[in-house]
Amino acid sequence: MEKVEEFFDRGVLHSGHPPIVDYVTLAASSKNLKAGTVLKSASGGLAPAGDSDTPCAVLLADVPAHSSEATIGVPVVVHGLVVKSRLLDFSSSAEAVASETLTAKLPASGIYLTQGGWSESNFR
Repeated sequence: MEKVEEFFDRGVLHSGHPPIVDYVTLAASSKNLKAGTVLKSASGGLAPAGDSDTPCAVLLADVPAHSSEATIGVPVVVHGLVVKSRLLDFSSSAEAVASETLTAKLPASGIYLTQGGWSESNFR
């Protein structure tokens, strides 16, 4: 099992449930993708998902624009608990907060949502 602390995930993962992390290939993208981007299956790998798509993963690292498939292992969460406010939609020309329509589809793929993260102050 991977240590959650190893990812620079911008607070996407929630430690309340151990995540299942996979390393995938991303389809070519003209955009810089950020951790928290909701992804779908696409030709050539995974790509940003939009409202009409079926999401299957959430990106856990920032990935620069790339003209060909990113062949190195890019970490994504395929099962676990993520912070809803950290999820992004890069399916259009600009970065946007993931919509209710898109995020509502994540639990069907085993990715569950929470409103916020825990801190040590929760236990004092």
